[in-house]
Amino acid sequence: MIKIVKVLNNNAIVAEDIRKNTLVALGAGIAFRQKVGDWIADSKIEKTFFSEDEKTATSIIDAFSQVRAEYIELSDRVISEAETSSGKKLSDDIYVSLPDHLQFAVQRIKDGMQIQNRLTFETMQTYPDEFRIAQKAVEELSRMSGLKFPDDEATNIAMHIITAEEGDSLANTEETIKLINEIMQIIQEMLHELDNKSVAYYRLMTHLKFFIQRIKKGQRQNDKDFDRDLYEMVAQKYHAEYIVAQRIAGIIYGRYNYQVGDEEVMFLTIHIHRVNV
Repeated sequence: MIKIVKVLNNNAIVAEDIRKNTLVALGAGIAFRQKVGDWIADSKIEKTFFSEDEKTATSIIDAFSQVRAEYIELSDRVISEAETSSGKKLSDDIYVSLPDHLQFAVQRIKDGMQIQNRLTFETMQTYPDEFRIAQKAVEELSRMSGLKFPDDEATNIAMHIITAEEGDSLANTEETIKLINEIMQIIQEMLHELDNKSVAYYRLMTHLKFFIQRIKKGQRQNDKDFDRDLYEMVAQKYHAEYIVAQRIAGIIYGRYNYQVGDEEVMFLTIHIHRVNV
């Protein structure tokens, strides 16, 4: 149980728990017909934000105070679908950043400001599930506001989802998308045009996402126990794909000073072969 200290809107309140800790609580209709001093059952609470840092807590409260309820509700639906689709728990930051972004996106269109995102195609290719969810959000945002949004708006929303999935920053998310797109271009240039609707293509993209996450975290695979004979066989049998994988490894080393291990090169070669058949 928590006690209402301040009603921000129908779906957000400032409250105290039984230990007198201040928190922000979210929930569909959590404050409907409620007032300061009322107690709220745990079953109505979908998300809580605690902060020992008073400045951070104030920032969260201020953010929710300035965002209209419909944008918080839409954000909750987007976040829920994203978590169900990916099976990942999104970082708490998105509960504040996404509703604020949606409200500002509407205001931008009303003011005649259209900010171009040059990574729309790359985002759509690299993170198709997140992009699809973002497109649905834009459609709903259009219905709510009666405004027409550019295709790039789906990219902006997808970026928030991707960032929250990976616990990263928007800048790093953009860097990841650019790097994956660069790698895919190298593969296509050295081999041939790839079928971006194939299962193999999707598997390669997924492999690259986790590969780049490991690079950024500095996680290195232990090559000591892997099958050296299998590595030699893959390198000979899929020689063209192996050369591509080696070129990619060279780019990674030059840019991040990260030595791509033989096992990683082998798996990369196999994934490239699968899209090359």
